[in-house]
Amino acid sequence: MEVKAEKRGKVTIVWLRGRLDASSSQSAENQLLALINQGEDRLVLDFSELTYMSSLGLRVLMMVAKNIKKVNGKLALAGLNDHIYEIFKIARFTSIFSIYPSCEEATAYCAD
Repeated sequence: MEVKAEKRGKVTIVWLRGRLDASSSQSAENQLLALINQGEDRLVLDFSELTYMSSLGLRVLMMVAKNIKKVNGKLALAGLNDHIYEIFKIARFTSIFSIYPSCEEATAYCAD
């Protein structure tokens, strides 16, 4: 799994590419929490190149959301494919996270 981040104004966009599962979840969590610890409090997670997410991936997102909330930040998700969106619906994460079809829309939400 590849994690790449880029700052755009007040918002940091993080692209997740590949599979977020048992073999990659700890590394992804560490990288995302490191961004928050460095002061990044407005994150967009772009899932457009994420092909698979396990329950451990969902746990990573909960940890990120919890830490963003501690710093009164904003978190948005973008570009979920149909399979991953279905997992979010089943887990009832669609009511927890701000989910947008495009990275641009998610960035606009976080920039406010």
